Amino acid sequence: MRRLRDALDAHDLKPRQHYLLGLLHDHGATGQRELGEAMGVDPSVLVTLLNPLEAGGLVSRERDPADRRRHVVTLTAAGRRRFDNATRAQREAEDALFAALDGDQRRQLEAVLVALRANLSSGQDDACSPPADP
Repeated sequence: MRRLRDALDAHDLKPRQHYLLGLLHDHGATGQRELGEAMGVDPSVLVTLLNPLEAGGLVSRERDPADRRRHVVTLTAAGRRRFDNATRAQREAEDALFAALDGDQRRQLEAVLVALRANLSSGQDDACSPPADP
């Protein structure tokens, strides 16, 4: 995790900010509330993630003309460049980290990690809890 964070730090991004930029990259302009829901974060936490990104010109927030109570968050061209560069750096860090694994092993590891994440996301995190005393 330290190596992956370092790769993002080199591009002045925190992991959650990188994830946020990735959502905007993949899905386009998104309502602020929907963005928070997709990330699974409280609205106040989302604001603390968005403020420095907006100040840095990586995202813009504008009121939705159809619903003035709603803010729409858009990835800027500078944000797209920063996201692309940070993603490339993260992939390079992953490649270095997993260099000892062949392609099949990397695919197996990815499948196991995806399964664990899905299990944790479903609220069934008993698999990660210590076993109960007999």
